[in-house]
This record gives sequence, C-alpha cells and structure tokens, in this order.
Amino acid sequence: MHLNLFTECTPSPSFEGLWRHPQEPDPAVYRSLGHWIALAARLEEACFDALFFADVHGVYDVYEGSWQPAVREAVQIPSIDPVLVIPALAAATRHLGFAVTYSTTYHPPYLCARTFSTLDHLTGGRIGWNVVTSYLRSAEANGIGEFLAHDVRYDRADEYLAAVRALWEDSWSDRAVVADVAGGRYADPALVREAGHEGKWFRVRGPHQCEPSPQRTPVLYQAGASGRGMAFAARHAEVVFLTAADRKRCAEQVAELRRLVREAGRDPASLKVLLGIPVIVAPTAEEAAAKVELFTSLHSAEGRLAKWCGWTGVDLGGYADDTPIESIRVEGTRTPLDLIRRTSPDRDWTVGDVRRTLTLPHRPMRGGRFMLAGTPEEVAAHMTAWIEQTGIDGFNLIPCPASAGAVDICDLLVPQLQRQGLFRRRYDPGEPTLRERYFGAGHRDHGGRP
Repeated sequence: MHLNLFTECTPSPSFEGLWRHPQEPDPAVYRSLGHWIALAARLEEACFDALFFADVHGVYDVYEGSWQPAVREAVQIPSIDPVLVIPALAAATRHLGFAVTYSTTYHPPYLCARTFSTLDHLTGGRIGWNVVTSYLRSAEANGIGEFLAHDVRYDRADEYLAAVRALWEDSWSDRAVVADVAGGRYADPALVREAGHEGKWFRVRGPHQCEPSPQRTPVLYQAGASGRGMAFAARHAEVVFLTAADRKRCAEQVAELRRLVREAGRDPASLKVLLGIPVIVAPTAEEAAAKVELFTSLHSAEGRLAKWCGWTGVDLGGYADDTPIESIRVEGTRTPLDLIRRTSPDRDWTVGDVRRTLTLPHRPMRGGRFMLAGTPEEVAAHMTAWIEQTGIDGFNLIPCPASAGAVDICDLLVPQLQRQGLFRRRYDPGEPTLRERYFGAGHRDHGGRP
C-alpha cells in the first residue's frame, strides 16, 4: 500500500482544538524548521511515500461574517507557507517525497511552473503538486485574485494545467542543455521553444525559465469530490485524495473515478487513490480508548463551524434554523455538505440540523469508519479492509494529534504493517522519483516529452 502523512504548517493541523493537546510540543513549533526536519527524517526512516502539506490561501471569515472565530481557535491561522519549507526537508532526506498545495486561482501559471520546476530540481524529482482551485473569498479581499464560482474555477484550472504543462513538457528538449565550454554555449536555442499558450484566461508566451527537471511535471494530486472536481481529476490527476465516511460510498467514488479516467482516454491504472483518514494508535486497546476520549474532549465547536463555513462559503449563523439547506447555493467546496448529507441521505436537512451536527464532538465509529483507532493490529486490520472493499491504493494518514500522533504511526503502526507484508521495509533504489514510487521504475508521465 501507499502511505502519505497529512499535515499543515499551523498550530492545529486538521482538527480544531488539538493545539491544546498535552502531548504536543509548544504550539509555535509549526514555525520551527528543526521540527519539520525531524518529522521528515522520521517518515523517511519509516519508508513513507510522501509528506503531504495542505494549505489555504486566505482566512476563514464566513462564519458570523468575521475572521475572529478562526483566529481565536487557530483554524489554519496563523500559518506559514509550506512551499518554502520543502527544500530544507529535501536536503535532510534522500527518498521521502513531498506533496504541497498550490492554487490555480491565485498564482499565475508561469510562476507556478517555475516554482515546481525549482522544487523538482532541489528534491531530485520527489515533488508533487496538490492542485486546488481555492474557495476563500477573503483571498480576493487581500488582492490575491478574483473569487470565481465553483465550476468556473475548474474551467479556469483546466486551461491553467494546459499552460503549465506546455512549459514543463514542450518548451525544452532533453538535449537542449549542451554545456559546451569550448564553444561558449550553455544551451542550444534551437531546442528551446516558446509555450505559445493563448486561451480565455491566460496568455503564456514562454519559453520556460527552467531547464527540464527530473520529473518535468510534478506528480499531480487532486482532492475534488464534486462532479466537476472528479471530472477535473479524471483529466489531470495521478493521485487522488478522497475522504469518505463509509466503505460503500468510498468504493462507489473509486469506481466512478476510474470510469471517468477511462472516458477521458486514460488508463484507469494511471490513477492512484488515497483515502484521507485520521489515526489514533496505541500499544493497548485501553490506551487507545483513553487517547480517543482525550481527542474528543478537545473538540472546538466554534472552530469547526468557522472552518466548515469557510469551506462551503455558507454562513450558518446568517440563516434561521429551519432554512432548508437545499435552498442555499454553495459556491465554495461542496464536499463537506455532501458528507453530512450522506450520514442520513433520506433526511431533509435544515441549517439547524447541520449546525448541531457540526458542533458535536468527533467520535470514531466502529469498524474503522471516520477514524482508524485502536492497537496496531486493529488499525492494520481496518486498513486492509478498506483496501480490499473499496479499491483504494493507500492512505493519506492524518495523525491525531499532529506531532505525537505521527510518532505513534511511525513507531507502532508502520512496523505492524511491515510485519504483515503490507508495506515496504526499504525504498527501491530503482524508483528515485516520486512518480516512479507510485507507478514503477522508468515511469515518466501520462503526457509526452519533446
């Protein structure tokens, strides 16, 4: 199976309130380079595929029409830019991959292409791009870019991918760099081309500012679960990051993704699917139960409302409790609302229902639903069941809490997976790039090279 570890460069990654966890170091550790280097080294020792950095562009300011709840509860604010962390981690590791979130809505394609070529060079081909279209209106208020409707963001992102791939794949020939010392010629201009992209959203002349990197195009991750998001993933993604409350729905999503990939003219085997799921693991069942209870007690209702409203763009505080949720247009991320609906699909959900559901503490369900919690043997059994029953290829594990939980995963869970023959004990030297880690030695991309 494939394993990523999910994190954010913020005091409380993933779950609101966990910055208060007694097993966690100083909440300010997220801005310590030593912290990230130590985590990367620990993950490489455990032979993880990649460290996955989530990120947002802007501030959660939808709930109650204010950013103050998000600031009070440390809901992805404060945070630092994970892109700038990665080169230091690459210098401290040899095999671990890195995936980082970067927005097609708020960064020009030419700068994106240069950023990821740089990261691919500095990591030796170990970089992946989590392609997001972004959903926070506050980004526009801060001059980052225009807020667009949900499906329009994906239309724009389709063209964005065409522009950056033209720079990565078509601008420089593999033979362009000649480094002819005697002739005084570093590169042959005849083997360097302009991208020449002109579309509705972008004009990118080129040529690309970087010579070809080990992967040229970074491994493309995507996490959209709406109909439009899945269509985008089918066209572009190599690794899809899913969230699902139960195995039946997860299996349906995986089957639908692979069908869409086939319809897009790609081999369904060219897509890896990872389930994003929280993890609590402990040596004994009693210790695991105690950790779950502590996790539950730290739940922040206000923080969760601030995040959910920011995700969807819907201010639950601005509607009467009896307002039908179906009457509200969602232009942010639609997946959070869909996940709630699926818990009771026959119910006519109201704003009050959603608000009450969100403010309940997170509680792991039996059978490895919502959270993988238990002893290493129990968690490994749940992971095996997810793979066998859904068709996923692995997991984007979310440690709870972030630092101590990552140590538990590396020291307790991974050795159990290795003992059962479910996970590698060492990296394959024939797979030096992140793409080869996923798809095998010699694999380049589903797109061509010049």
